Amino acid sequence: MAEVLSGVHQAESNRRKPRFWNVPNTFTMGRLFLSAVVFALIEFQWYRSALVVFSIAALTDAMDGYLARALGQTSALGRQLDPLVDKVIVAGTMIYLLPIPESGLAAWAVTLIVVRELVVQALRSLVEGRGIAFGARMAGKLKTTFQCLAIFAVLLGLGWQLPAEFAWVRDGLIWITVLLTVYSGLVYVAAAWPLLQAESSTDS
Repeated sequence: MAEVLSGVHQAESNRRKPRFWNVPNTFTMGRLFLSAVVFALIEFQWYRSALVVFSIAALTDAMDGYLARALGQTSALGRQLDPLVDKVIVAGTMIYLLPIPESGLAAWAVTLIVVRELVVQALRSLVEGRGIAFGARMAGKLKTTFQCLAIFAVLLGLGWQLPAEFAWVRDGLIWITVLLTVYSGLVYVAAAWPLLQAESSTDS
């Protein structure tokens, strides 16, 4: 009897345990693969193809969060994995584009974006590691949207002969991205700080 109860308990535990290869995580890992494809295409100067693949990756980013909520497959792992992969493709793409003079990207701007992403990911890991849900904020979502728009504009300018005035649009998107990067980073720090302080007080 005890063995039967133990088996039932184990089965229920397995059902409650979130699976890694659920639908949203599969989309997220697919986006990680697409990021490598984007990097390779930029390296070979196939900017039009890179733009297409990057656009597909951006669409999967919008889909996995929606599917996670719609299918009830949200998890602490997904809350960390999704933004981590976003950071890989955005920061990696900007790093690959940076050496290209016509990209309009500056080293200080890309560095600022990468540092912000590392800091926020570290904060998210600390908070989630203490059992507290720390999902994306609206400022972070807006920042990611403009990062994708800025990269889209850069690849568009590199892949096609566009009027000189287009550089103003591209540079404007880059500046908005930088400002939102700083602002959203401060929002995350402000949100995480009291949670970490409260946990530290509890531990003491």
